[in-house]
Amino acid sequence: MPLCCAQARKPGDNRKRNKHDMKYLTLATAFLLLAGYSEAQFLKKLKEKTEKVIENKATGSGNSNTGQPEAKPAATETPASQGAKPSGDCKPVFTLEKDERFLYDETSISGYHNELRYAFVIQNKKYEYFLVENGARTGPFKEAPMASLSRTMEASTDNPDDEISMGNERKDPVALQYSKTINGKLFIVFKGKNYGPYDYVSKMLVSPDKKKFFAVVVNGGQTPMMAQMGMGNVYLVNEGSLNLRAGEGGMSLPLRFTINNSFTHCMATVMDQQSQQVLTISSAGKKESGNMADLYAGNSPRPILNDKGDIISIPAQSPTQLMVNGQEAANFKVPIRNRNLLYLTSDLSKSLYYENGVIYRGNGTEESLKDVLFPRFLTLNNETAVYYFNVYTNESGAKEVYLCKKVL
Repeated sequence: MPLCCAQARKPGDNRKRNKHDMKYLTLATAFLLLAGYSEAQFLKKLKEKTEKVIENKATGSGNSNTGQPEAKPAATETPASQGAKPSGDCKPVFTLEKDERFLYDETSISGYHNELRYAFVIQNKKYEYFLVENGARTGPFKEAPMASLSRTMEASTDNPDDEISMGNERKDPVALQYSKTINGKLFIVFKGKNYGPYDYVSKMLVSPDKKKFFAVVVNGGQTPMMAQMGMGNVYLVNEGSLNLRAGEGGMSLPLRFTINNSFTHCMATVMDQQSQQVLTISSAGKKESGNMADLYAGNSPRPILNDKGDIISIPAQSPTQLMVNGQEAANFKVPIRNRNLLYLTSDLSKSLYYENGVIYRGNGTEESLKDVLFPRFLTLNNETAVYYFNVYTNESGAKEVYLCKKVL
């Protein structure tokens, strides 16, 4: 559809707008608190803000133009390779017929036990679906046969699950499951042991084997009411000895909480009253300061926590930089807007980023890579390479799909 044409509003648009409104209501609440308003002033302002949001919900009004470009639907057309048949470290893995195309949102590519694994959903003009897993084809199916296990490299991977909501009606479900009031005080009860007491459990994450947990909690604050709402002295805790303050002192509002892949470290982002900054701290004691743009910029990838407890981030206001614990570790020639296309090396200055046919390195150098579809940086069998697919249309009009590899 041409950009000049208005698009019909989808049923989910109102929900997205309402969520957007509530997020900024939370932020408005936080700013009122951190600015030092009295409890009565805060409640009055909160009531006014809430009534405004409810009014906008009921009337469908409110500013829906956020200044961000509209999300585009996932592409389905499969490009044909130009020029000669792919050469080098490439091999044919399956074939698309003339009227078949990829469903880009239903693509999974990953490394597993030192092997590359992939799954594609294919659709033809009859709206029949086929599943191609590691070269094997099954189908046809009346509906797409797999969910979006992981987004294609062209899609965003930002995960809102690390965000912390305020209010008991939207409290984290894991925290609710393990929280228990005993003699009027709140505890985390995990594997038969009580941890606490706390005023509020903002968010909790439990390891897959159910043996460990990390949580961000509030204990004490400006007033008991504020602490029990989730605003006050914020701590990182676990089933062991972790009891680390997140913030410079005084009142803080926890905004995000996440763990690393190996479940050995966690990190929390808070709005800190004393420093008037957005601060991130990891369970290893590593810290980074930022601002609201880093939290809610629509195209800014989320921070990464590595196995050392280092906080690796890309500033929203200078997205060519790769930061570790607030210090520059690498600088790319282009903005890093998709974390799935970023590969972090042990020496972060040699990290890699792919965009529009070019591999960019953290030291400022670059390398061209043509005819690339679904690129993925992986280390398999101690060898780091970019794996990608290439589609070549043969004389019969069928599209031969090649799997290629370039060692880095």
